[in-house]
Amino acid sequence: MRYRIVQCPNCGNLQSTSSTAVFKCFRCNKSKKLNPKSKFGLGVKVLAAFDESAQAAKFIQEYTRLLHSK
Repeated sequence: MRYRIVQCPNCGNLQSTSSTAVFKCFRCNKSKKLNPKSKFGLGVKVLAAFDESAQAAKFIQEYTRLLHSK
């Protein structure tokens, strides 16, 4: 199973998901398609993908730490 790191385009929340089609944000409760092939609107961009959930969690921690250290 692949864990994808995505950032909500609505509120900016970072989270991991194992879904391949739809992303639902835990913070704002909005749903968006992951990288849609449609020309109408933008979907959620996948920042990274990992095979293990621990790696995904570590990435989110480090990414958040880097954002707040600037």
